[in-house]
Amino acid sequence: MRKPRELHNFYKSKQWYIARTVKTQNVNGRCERCGNVGEEVHHKIRLTVENVKDAIISLNQDNLELLCKECHNEEHGRFQKSKQSFDSDGNFIGWMI
Repeated sequence: MRKPRELHNFYKSKQWYIARTVKTQNVNGRCERCGNVGEEVHHKIRLTVENVKDAIISLNQDNLELLCKECHNEEHGRFQKSKQSFDSDGNFIGWMI
């Protein structure tokens, strides 16, 4: 799925490059969740076409979090396997993600 043009342009902007660099330097390049090498600067409040021009959401350091690829994928629910779930008696109760 392609990003809308407004979001694509934002992620290519000098302002985003600076905000991303500041966040990375402030946390010494480490994932803020697990301590591994951080690779992705994540918006805690999801960036949308409607809020991309709101600097409080798009560029504010308090809304940014440096994550490793694994933690970023987990945050977005990517590549998760479904698991069968059973009650204490061993009866199947459904699928968990």
